[in-house]
Amino acid sequence: MIWVVNIAQGQRIITAGSAITETVCALGDCDKIIASDRTSLYPESIQKLPSIGYRTSINAEGIIGLKPDLVIAEKEYVEDAVLSQIASAGVKLLIIERKSNLEDTRKFIAQIATALKREQEGKKLIASIDADIAEAKSLLQRTTTIPKVLCVYNRGAANVNMAGKDTFAEILAYVGAVNAIGNIEKYKPLNTEALIAANPDYLLMVSTGLESLGGVEGVLKVPGVAQTTAGKKKQIVAVDALMLTNFGPRFGKAVKEVVLLLHPELRVN
Repeated sequence: MIWVVNIAQGQRIITAGSAITETVCALGDCDKIIASDRTSLYPESIQKLPSIGYRTSINAEGIIGLKPDLVIAEKEYVEDAVLSQIASAGVKLLIIERKSNLEDTRKFIAQIATALKREQEGKKLIASIDADIAEAKSLLQRTTTIPKVLCVYNRGAANVNMAGKDTFAEILAYVGAVNAIGNIEKYKPLNTEALIAANPDYLLMVSTGLESLGGVEGVLKVPGVAQTTAGKKKQIVAVDALMLTNFGPRFGKAVKEVVLLLHPELRVN
């Protein structure tokens, strides 16, 4: 079930979902956010606010007790029963359905901008993302390679996953690269045999994941990595986790950064 409520400009906002939080801030209403979820780490000032928790740990009482005027949440991030309780308490809700592509990024930014009466700021934000994407396309016209990339999401060595469709791996469509393992949905545990067979040219990771393995040398110890082109050439790259994965206001910047990481022929020595 989705609640989409016609809302006036909220003065006390709670956000749930990192891209939602970043967008409200990018539109100029960061000072109206009174609490957010555990994934909302950017901008850093948000981390000083009360946390409503993470997904199934989010409860209605904790949100209602903060007396928000408006809750903006990603669809399926907060349980429907919790949303019903919040709505019954008279709190306005805006539920945003998310997909991992540029068109959806434009769409949800416009939705939030309209809700907050920040339409002009929304148009400027979308235009800035489009400008970054255009710059990335211009760079790609000078590339000479189409690398095979395996996108990896991990938290330490015990939980290492390959990223497929409807994940941050969708960024590859914008950076002149192809997914080394293109036939999986969502995230699947990294399989040594599949990794070696795919033989990616690069591993693309989130920065916190790379750090949790001890950097590039640590990644090379993951079974199968050293047998790939990416491992042999130490072509293991990483980008800020939220910027890479949430397809939010910094998506254009993420695209430009990944283009340069995957296409060394573009780098100025």
